[in-house]
Amino acid sequence: MREEASTQGTNSTPTTFEQELLKQEYFFLQATIEDYSKQIWVIKALGITGTGAVVAFYLQQKQTIIPLLGSAIPIFFWILESQWKHFQRGFYPRVTEIEEIFLRNYKLCSPAIFGGWCCAFKRETSSKRRGYLWDGLLNPSVFVSYILEIGFLLGLSLIKIP
Repeated sequence: MREEASTQGTNSTPTTFEQELLKQEYFFLQATIEDYSKQIWVIKALGITGTGAVVAFYLQQKQTIIPLLGSAIPIFFWILESQWKHFQRGFYPRVTEIEEIFLRNYKLCSPAIFGGWCCAFKRETSSKRRGYLWDGLLNPSVFVSYILEIGFLLGLSLIKIP
């Protein structure tokens, strides 16, 4: 009797229970990824607000050192956002794996939120780059706005306002 129970657990046919667990895990991961995205937008907005405050302070004080020192603000938020993006990207492989399980084991083409997004934007579902440097700090969706902010502040420090 015990042998029957143990061989039933090794059956390769997916059960409804397994499918339900995968579905719950999939939507939990998607919600977690979306929560990270919301936080990333807040971080980006705070960084831009900080840069705007530096510009306003510079226009008021007219001292060229202010934009130079103010460049630290976008650098700080760049590092902070890159950490969040790196953590967020840690969920992508499991989401891809679950989508493949749904397709392979259950012959379901959906849900395919992540795979569909990657297809629509012509992105690979698996990252070629690994680690914090590439998935976070040098991720174009992270660094472009901060490079523009830093460039703007450095350019502003070169302008002499009477």
